[in-house]
Amino acid sequence: MNAPSALKDDDTGELVSMSRVLSPGERWYWIIDQLSTLNICAHVRIKGELSARELRSALGALQDRHPQLRTAIAQTTPGQAGDGPRFVPADRPIPLREVRLTSPDDKRWVSEVDGHELTEPLDWRSGPLARAVLISGPEQTHDLLLTVPHCIADGTTALSLLRRWVRLAAATPAPGRTTAAPGPAPEPFETLFPERFRVGAPALSEAPAADEADTAAAPEVVSRLEPERFVPFDRRRTRMLHRSLTSDVLDELTLACKREGATLHGLLAAALVCAVADDAGAAPLAPFAVGSPVALRDELRRPVSEDEVGCFVSALHSVVRQQPEDLWSMARFIKDDITARKQLGEQYAVFSLLAAQGPTGVVDCEPFVRHFEEHGPFNFFVSNIGRFEFPDELGDWQLSEAQFVGGISVVGYFGSSVTTSHGQLSWNFTYIDGAVSRERAERIVDDTVARVIAAGE
Repeated sequence: MNAPSALKDDDTGELVSMSRVLSPGERWYWIIDQLSTLNICAHVRIKGELSARELRSALGALQDRHPQLRTAIAQTTPGQAGDGPRFVPADRPIPLREVRLTSPDDKRWVSEVDGHELTEPLDWRSGPLARAVLISGPEQTHDLLLTVPHCIADGTTALSLLRRWVRLAAATPAPGRTTAAPGPAPEPFETLFPERFRVGAPALSEAPAADEADTAAAPEVVSRLEPERFVPFDRRRTRMLHRSLTSDVLDELTLACKREGATLHGLLAAALVCAVADDAGAAPLAPFAVGSPVALRDELRRPVSEDEVGCFVSALHSVVRQQPEDLWSMARFIKDDITARKQLGEQYAVFSLLAAQGPTGVVDCEPFVRHFEEHGPFNFFVSNIGRFEFPDELGDWQLSEAQFVGGISVVGYFGSSVTTSHGQLSWNFTYIDGAVSRERAERIVDDTVARVIAAGE
């Protein structure tokens, strides 16, 4: 597993690399995952007859289709060829853990995500970089969970893998394993950036160094979500609170957004800002910075489909003045601000920073991580992947509640993952245990959701 590379012959007789060095973005997520688990988890509910055997076979077929699911991560030793951690082949199957319930429990999957999937890291040393859970209850009700590390996946990736797994399991006859050897590792997505935004381009590599940022002109003081206490980086744990909006509420919100010239994402982010501000006792018009992870798949040098494995996201922040009596004005501002920042290419800047100044491993990450902790542009965010198409039926199966949940690690204190699928909006809130108490998290969550629902009435 510690070999720096592995090669095979392709159909033309040429040697093809089966491993490669992690890109700056992948390396960053891999490093902070070692400090505090940074997983992405996807969920769907299935009603109908299915077996663990079918699911295991389908997981094998899923691995056959995605080289990244047949890898581990190896660290190079001093003097060894190659720079930094590498993806290397791993021949272990994706593990499937079974949970059997004796009585109905619609929220058992939430406790599994909260208590295990967001907390326990995947074994990147031995691989594979995925694991799965089958929760089976009475009356042929099942919940499926698929968990992948953020270094190879975003919310769209996790859900697309789950969707492919379910489709493979529903195939008749069940798909068999192929004999194909692992293919070449997918190229780093930084190589797909538009030319003027590529990593290392002058316009993106001139960001001030961490030790220079403090001497720059002082910007407006922006409010953030203040922790109740400092939790050491290596002791942080993501916790989860699940909420959802019904199809009727979602329809009302969609019409209201159209009427108000806003986006649903802008409304969700504005409501969260107001809830955080109210919790802090902030005065009206106090500026708060809220993060918005944004998808890059459609703007790269070639379009990247939902089915490609990788973390194809960046993050932008909006400094918005909280106006609890004018939520729609805040929502429109956030929409326009994100659009303007994307046109400037600000979503690519962080990758040049990571390439030029990012840590190489856990041993040297503390200054960089602490700088993000103290000076990062935001520490609470809304990650919204929008509408995700997931089958309602497959054969005799009825499917519902497809959604994702993302961890936080050391990049903030409070977040939320939003999926619109199967006629509902699933809103999974996350927070760092200890830095934010559960009572406080529930207060912020309930306040946020109430403001959103009221906006659509």
